[in-house]
Amino acid sequence: MNNTLAQLKANQTNAQKSTGPVTEEGKKTVANNALKHGLFSKQLILKNENETDYQLLHNGLQCELKPVGTLEQSLVERIAVTLWRQRRLVNSETAHINLSNQEPKILKLVNSELDLSYTSKELKAEDLTNFDQEQLKIYKAVVEEFEKIDDDKVNVLTEVKAYAPLIYQTLAEEAETDEESFNDYIKNFASLREWIEDLVDFYQSQIKIAQQRPLILEIASSVQNKQSILQGKLRDALAKYQLMLDNELYKAIKTLRETQTWRLDILEPMTEKNGFVLENKS
Repeated sequence: MNNTLAQLKANQTNAQKSTGPVTEEGKKTVANNALKHGLFSKQLILKNENETDYQLLHNGLQCELKPVGTLEQSLVERIAVTLWRQRRLVNSETAHINLSNQEPKILKLVNSELDLSYTSKELKAEDLTNFDQEQLKIYKAVVEEFEKIDDDKVNVLTEVKAYAPLIYQTLAEEAETDEESFNDYIKNFASLREWIEDLVDFYQSQIKIAQQRPLILEIASSVQNKQSILQGKLRDALAKYQLMLDNELYKAIKTLRETQTWRLDILEPMTEKNGFVLENKS
């Protein structure tokens, strides 16, 4: 019994004095051993998780909590495992929220909010982005040109060039894109007037869309906020698991502190009382 107490006292004192490995190789070996010989670590790390992250967590707790002996070390590992599972719980919650906030899901919910589902007016992904303000300025300028030009000039190319330069420029760009001359390109339409009226109708529809976009984005933001909060059974399950982990962490820390108090206040004085005082004890 006395030999056991003396040896225990020596082991404890040496453990407290030890600064640990000095070289990088030595530190790596200790880290690997901590993972290899841990009570839980073999079964703890999932395929998509990083063993090094767990090693850093566990080694950090070892340095902070300074466990002595197998019991205290196992309690520190129990704390590390619980903290690791709490981290995994947060990752799980984040993953579920990210899934809920994927673009197709949000788009479907926004269409449902606006009662546009399964209609010709159903929104698409680009409708959930900010409208290009520079493009909007061009649309408005073209519509304004059309409203100002005299009706008898609309069907004359030279007049359009003189009094509606933006409309003329748009016509030139479209003809160039189709690799056709002005006259050949216009032949695709009943008249120059028809092409201009079609262009203006399209631009007016885009202006209307731009005016509606802030409301759509506001609704989309509201939907995303709702989707960012877990609902129903999943929320309850994660909350229950979080509570269980909190209790587990509290118990492990409490037990470790009680064990360390017992060692420092009872076991070590008992060792000294039996006459086993180490020479290097301060």
